[in-house]
Amino acid sequence: MKAVDRVDDSVRNYIKGILARISLGKNEFKKAVILARSAEFGVWLPNDFRLVFEALLSLMNAQPERAIALATEALSQSRKEGIGSIIFSAHLIMASAYCSLGDKKRAKILIERSLHFFNKNNLIREKTIFSILHTFVAKVNSICSMTPPEKHTLPTIKLVLLIKNRKYLQAISYAKKKYLMHYFYNYIFITAEKIKEFVEKGKKTGLPKTILRLPVFNKEIPVYHIKFLGNVIVYKNQKYLKTKLRPKDYAFLIYLCQKAMEPKRSIDLNEVYRNFWPNSEKASRNFSHLLLRVKKALKIPSHLLTVSRSYGESSLINEGIYFTTDYQEFEQSLARAKALQRAGEWKFAKKEFLQAFKLFRGEPFKKNFDEWSVNMRFKILTELETEAINFAQACLEHGNKRDAKRVLEKVLKIIPDSEELQKMRGEKLVLYYKS
Repeated sequence: MKAVDRVDDSVRNYIKGILARISLGKNEFKKAVILARSAEFGVWLPNDFRLVFEALLSLMNAQPERAIALATEALSQSRKEGIGSIIFSAHLIMASAYCSLGDKKRAKILIERSLHFFNKNNLIREKTIFSILHTFVAKVNSICSMTPPEKHTLPTIKLVLLIKNRKYLQAISYAKKKYLMHYFYNYIFITAEKIKEFVEKGKKTGLPKTILRLPVFNKEIPVYHIKFLGNVIVYKNQKYLKTKLRPKDYAFLIYLCQKAMEPKRSIDLNEVYRNFWPNSEKASRNFSHLLLRVKKALKIPSHLLTVSRSYGESSLINEGIYFTTDYQEFEQSLARAKALQRAGEWKFAKKEFLQAFKLFRGEPFKKNFDEWSVNMRFKILTELETEAINFAQACLEHGNKRDAKRVLEKVLKIIPDSEELQKMRGEKLVLYYKS
């Protein structure tokens, strides 16, 4: 740190960025946070590396939802240069975060798509690590199996091999010695079954209590996946949950997902009252009844959603629930698609775009007319319209009229009044067919 004081501001801040990453690898969390505040990751590195760093901090701080959001943003801001590194880092964080929520299915999809990309671009280290991790999330052998011998391997590879071979104490010791604790935290969620075996034997893990409280290690923590890009569908801990609620109840559930998607987040109830019962003198009582119905339908223990009143202000506090949504998936698929498209990887980008459009089953918030729902519907449908047009245009540029037509027709069923979509389908596609 003494050398930092002897250089000018731009170099000093760059050195702080390096030291912040080293501190993170040493598990010196507080020091990493302090250094990162004044570090300039964007002097020699694009902003996406800062976002990856912050995503790692969030993952190590037991905030998987925030980690996923930041990793998605890193992909959104990524450049063609270093795309392989960003895909590796962002997808590893996202796969780890999903595994920490007990969702191996989404982690498996991310890892498999990454493997195909690494294999095509001959990224050996990245391919090797993801190939090993793939064995933990898939019942079949890795699609790019290439496990190296334990000797003469890179530290990042040796670390995951130690965990795979049930050498947990050696793994954590090695991670500390090599300043790889940020990799260790990524690996432990994906390889959680190995860690659980260690915990069940009553042995100390050396992990913070906040990490051990995450759903992957604690079955009592509920994780809800809410699909609302069409009729609302609810899953609890990866299992379909049959629900029958009023339109306003579903609207509030989605509002809750967006505003307080992980523990310790809260919602100002005055905002809820103004949105769902404007000008009503019975808003508080109406909300109490609504909350009871939602808790009962979703089988939410009462203590996990509590109302706090202080100094005349009321808040609804999430005390231990994780929510994910198909809209999040849509945003993530788009971020990956655009990053790959910018890198000139159209084949991979097209798959991500198609996956994003596939998530829509109909018009969201169709029966909801509160102000927040109306605004969200407009925002989502505008985004869907824009991305469908951009995708169709890109398809035509690559000589692929079939997928362009298919996506435009699907989106037109959801937004039938869209003049831009009708124009794109009716004019540009016709012109393309004739040319």
